[in-house]
This record gives sequence, C-alpha cells and structure tokens, in this order.
Amino acid sequence: MIDTRLRPRTTARTVTGVALVLLTLGWICGTVAFFFAALDPMICFEGCQVGAREKLHSDRLLIASVGCALVLPFAAVFLSVVTRRRVATVVFIVVGVLPGIAYGMTVGVGAARDIHRIQPPRPAPVKSGYCPCYSGGACDCPGG
Repeated sequence: MIDTRLRPRTTARTVTGVALVLLTLGWICGTVAFFFAALDPMICFEGCQVGAREKLHSDRLLIASVGCALVLPFAAVFLSVVTRRRVATVVFIVVGVLPGIAYGMTVGVGAARDIHRIQPPRPAPVKSGYCPCYSGGACDCPGG
C-alpha cells in the first residue's frame, strides 16, 4: 500500500513554497515561450509575406503570453497572502503583477484589436446549381 500522507518534516509552508516556485517558473517560462512562438512567423526573410492565418495565430499566442503574465503572478500573490508571506507578496506584486498589467495593456490590447481586424480568407462560394456526384450510386444531377 502506498502511503500518501506527508512526512512529518514536510509542512504546509514547504508545500506552498514549492507551489510558489512552480508558479514562478510557469510564469516566466510560459510568458517568454508564448511570446517567442508568436514572433516566429513574423520573422521573414527574402521578401516573404505573412498571411492572415499566421497573423491570427501569432495574435492568439500573444494573448496566451499575456494570460501567463497576468494569471500566474496573481495566483502567486494570492498564495503568498494566504500563507502570510509578506515579502513574497510584495515581490510578486512589484515584479509580477504590475509589469504584467503593463504588458497586458500594450501587447494584449494590440493583439486583441488585431484579431478583430484580421478576417481569415473565406472559402470560395460554390456555384449555384452545383450538384456533386458521389461514387456508388447514380448521379441525379440535371444533365448527367
């Protein structure tokens, strides 16, 4: 049988400390990874053109980057307040939340605005009177 209880030397403060470290790593790595993934299609050489689909994908990745930059520091602040870690609370507010809000107001608002501006190409309309014939049966289309 597997013992799922915490060891006597493992306290709730230790567990929340590990959670804060994981939130910090997710916040920094997630924000940077989504940001660079969003920039990847925009780096273009030899006169290539970036299509509407690539722009939409990049804007969605930028919004995911803003989500990491905002949600994870807020969660860390909440966890720090609940566990009464005053220094960690101040550090996460100053280093995480305030820059995250500024990042969200610049990058996030711009990406959200671009998502609504860019329209993906629509498929070509089917000619009226078009009747597809499928294999395995007679074609009931007029003229054939």
